[in-house]
Amino acid sequence: RLRHLCTVHETIRVKSGAWDPSGVFVYTTLNHIKYCLPNGDSGIVRTLDQPVYVTRVNKGVLCCLDRQGKNVEMEIDASEYLFKLALHRREYDRVLAMIRSDRLCGQSIISYLQQKGFPEVALHFVRDDRTRFSLAIECGNIEVALQAAHELDERDLWHKLGIEALRQGNHHIVEFAYQRTKNFERLSFLYLITGNLEKLQKMLKIAEMRSDVTGRFHNALYLGDVQERVRVLEESGQLPLAYATAKTHGIEEDATRIAEKLTESMGEDVNLKAMLLADGGLEAKLMLPPKPLVRCDDNWPLLTVSKGFFEGNLAAAEAMSGGKGAFDMPDADMADAAAGAWGGD
Repeated sequence: RLRHLCTVHETIRVKSGAWDPSGVFVYTTLNHIKYCLPNGDSGIVRTLDQPVYVTRVNKGVLCCLDRQGKNVEMEIDASEYLFKLALHRREYDRVLAMIRSDRLCGQSIISYLQQKGFPEVALHFVRDDRTRFSLAIECGNIEVALQAAHELDERDLWHKLGIEALRQGNHHIVEFAYQRTKNFERLSFLYLITGNLEKLQKMLKIAEMRSDVTGRFHNALYLGDVQERVRVLEESGQLPLAYATAKTHGIEEDATRIAEKLTESMGEDVNLKAMLLADGGLEAKLMLPPKPLVRCDDNWPLLTVSKGFFEGNLAAAEAMSGGKGAFDMPDADMADAAAGAWGGD
């Protein structure tokens, strides 16, 4: 009993067709031999110099009649549609065997695998670093994405890598990505939430070297460094704020010095008491951040998840052959990477 599987629209009239024993319909148009899978996916097998009429397809051999009515046998490469058919039927052992045979290549296969939700398989076929980066980000393979970003070394790619690494809780790579893009504000906040006060102190010095007033003040706030905040406000000409900060936090020496400057610049009628919240009837509170109880040196703990069918088998095959494939990348030394990511700064 026949049943409708799918419909394929062609702009040129179909000349003939026959079923491959695997279950793929192979047909011809004026200029091409094409195929159609049971799920509706179609593609081109090869081009034709002249029209032919298919009579039989089996084991990579297409039997047909030419325009003169003579029997002709043509060899065709059926690997593409057999690969897609095996993927559709979830015959992953067969898919893996075809990948290892290296008979498949081309942008169409990569696009097909992406479309069908197998970016980790597409990654095996790609050697272009930009495409590898996109596929690695899509399937969450941080190690491969890091290696591709190293090769390309572009700001946008480092930014995307930082976003994906942050989503996975890998703050070592987040730190490295922020350093490569010199994203100082995000880097300071990363050190704050991970409790790394030593590197936060380093960020304060970097902001001072860069003459970044806002960066200095933010880092001083994160560190609870009141004297630095007073110094930043005083140097930037915000004398009333500098006086209020010093007086509120009990730094009398700085408060006295700044009060003298205020008197000189604003005259004798300056009302210093009005600058303090305590004299206005409100209870002032010191803005000091709490000290971190635990410094987060390790990445965010993740559930142990076994590798997928393709990822695990391809990595094992690469390891046995001694080669380096898409799933067998060397681990990045985050400590050394973070130390050297600043360049010449």
